[in-house]
Amino acid sequence: MKRWIAIAAILILGACILIPKPGFTEDRDTVLLARTIYALARNDSYDAKLAIGTVAMNRVDNPWFSDTLGDVLNEQHQFPIGSRYDSESLSAAHAVLSGRRNLGAEALYYQSADASAPRSDKPLTTVGKFAFYATEDL
Repeated sequence: MKRWIAIAAILILGACILIPKPGFTEDRDTVLLARTIYALARNDSYDAKLAIGTVAMNRVDNPWFSDTLGDVLNEQHQFPIGSRYDSESLSAAHAVLSGRRNLGAEALYYQSADASAPRSDKPLTTVGKFAFYATEDL
């Protein structure tokens, strides 16, 4: 009897391990973008989070930049990638990767709106604490 109980327990444990859990796991690009958005705009508005994600995806879609999100985000001195993200940053990443944009395709660069060395050109727009630009000219 104890033997059958032990076998049943092992089978149940094995089934729990092998049967997928409800829900889903995030793909690498979504997490990478969420971590970037969080690193830059964790204390900013949801629109600012969308704008940061939009700039990243505008670069992916632009022929002058790499055509993968990972390559764009890992480009030296362009986007910080943190180790954390929150639900709002994840939501913004999902929205942007699903095609939502709150800036035009020409928005390819960003800078803190109160940067100590501000750019000389006029920004396309300012969203939250970020100014967005079409060119890299400083």
